[in-house]
Amino acid sequence: MARVVIAGGSGQVGLRLLAGLAARRDCEVAVLARRPGLPVAAPNLRAVPFDYDDDAAYEQLFTAPCDLLFIALGTTLKQAGSAAGLIKVDHDYPVKLIEALARANPGAKVGLVSAVGADGHAVGTYMRAKRDLEAALQASGLAHAIARPSFLLRDDSAGRPAEWLVNRVLSKPWLGVGRRVFPRGRRFWKWAPVSPAAVAAALLEATFALGPMERRVLEGRAFQENA
Repeated sequence: MARVVIAGGSGQVGLRLLAGLAARRDCEVAVLARRPGLPVAAPNLRAVPFDYDDDAAYEQLFTAPCDLLFIALGTTLKQAGSAAGLIKVDHDYPVKLIEALARANPGAKVGLVSAVGADGHAVGTYMRAKRDLEAALQASGLAHAIARPSFLLRDDSAGRPAEWLVNRVLSKPWLGVGRRVFPRGRRFWKWAPVSPAAVAAALLEATFALGPMERRVLEGRAFQENA
């Protein structure tokens, strides 16, 4: 029975990760929560109160065995209120989780939700935070899978302005052209909009299948195959 911890189970991808974990019978899942209750109910899910601003909480968390850690933490500049607030959520909290897990169980696996463009050419506070987080994960020595989705297809009009534009105006023609003209075009599909469910499904499958020290990056077509 795999022992799983998930941080960030209330966002677009995090909710789908929770649903996917709830459907499995091979894992027990601790869901880090600031408030009581869970958005998804299942016998194998339990809420664990967690204060991300308490440094001692990270070491305490992993005194219990953890085989897999999923991180889907994220915010927007508007929600965070400042660049420092965004960096705290998108970089600092995840790095503390990764470093504490690496000390407690170097053989554990990590599934991380990042973003397309989080590479050496990252531009802007958000992308640089994701880039630096990925670098910290790679330096940890833990086996890991990184999901780098492009724009998320959402059911609501919230989120970042670019996501709103893609959802309302561009997603259907973009995907339609892609399937007809660029069925295997790597650059095209790297930036194609994708559903949160497809991202979660791909990340769950890849992370559970990781071998010792294995590293995977999921982009583009990796998500379309789970759409």
